[in-house]
Amino acid sequence: MDAHDHVCVADSWDRLESLVRLEPLSVVVFNPAADGIMDNSRACRLICKYNSIPFVAYVPVDAAFVRGIAHMSNEGLQDVVVYHSDDSPSRFRKTLERASSIPQVTTLVRKLEPWLQLLPLPLVEVLTDDLQQPHEYASAEDVAAAARMTLSALYRSFRIAGLNSPKSFVVGARVFRGYVYLKDAGFSIGDVAIKLGYTHPRIFAHHIETVLGECPSKIRHSLDDEEAVNRIVSWFGSSTASSHKRLNQHLAGVA
Repeated sequence: MDAHDHVCVADSWDRLESLVRLEPLSVVVFNPAADGIMDNSRACRLICKYNSIPFVAYVPVDAAFVRGIAHMSNEGLQDVVVYHSDDSPSRFRKTLERASSIPQVTTLVRKLEPWLQLLPLPLVEVLTDDLQQPHEYASAEDVAAAARMTLSALYRSFRIAGLNSPKSFVVGARVFRGYVYLKDAGFSIGDVAIKLGYTHPRIFAHHIETVLGECPSKIRHSLDDEEAVNRIVSWFGSSTASSHKRLNQHLAGVA
């Protein structure tokens, strides 16, 4: 594990679902018989309910588990790690890294390439991490600190690249991750707000409306990934003055 990795442990299916709902998990590793009873149906329900969260089964080589894995795979199980077979630390980490990749974020980063290639590499790595883990970056100051640059240098880099302000990037990253979460039936708006580190769901809802142009209830049912990516790219590349005005108006409305 890396120093910045965090591990949450669940001792029951109910506790696991609570962690999935409220913690910003990158991946869930589980044993479908961890509490002593093989429960494929409960595992399948969680996998279907929280489709944006990758689930990785960690199981022994056993006929009952093989049948269960086949069933869970049909429901969207991301990957399988077998006890004492492919669970060396390096292989396990590679599996988790592969499983935790977010397809929508990969698409967004690709679309942002014309701007990102004009930025220093350390900053690009931090911005990419912000898109993956927006709960870790509450402000432009957090981005600057992670990239080991001054705040003024951060803003200057954004201007040179033709990007919107760092503050707007932080908001846009949270909104986009929130959009991905909201596509899952299991998450409420309040759940997503907590996962992303908002102090109140109303602020998150206002950010969604400001950046994506629609309220969260419409976003989760009517906006597809391609259009969501296009709107986020437009937000990141829009003029600083106009986006700041829109963002500040909405923040004033929830203060």
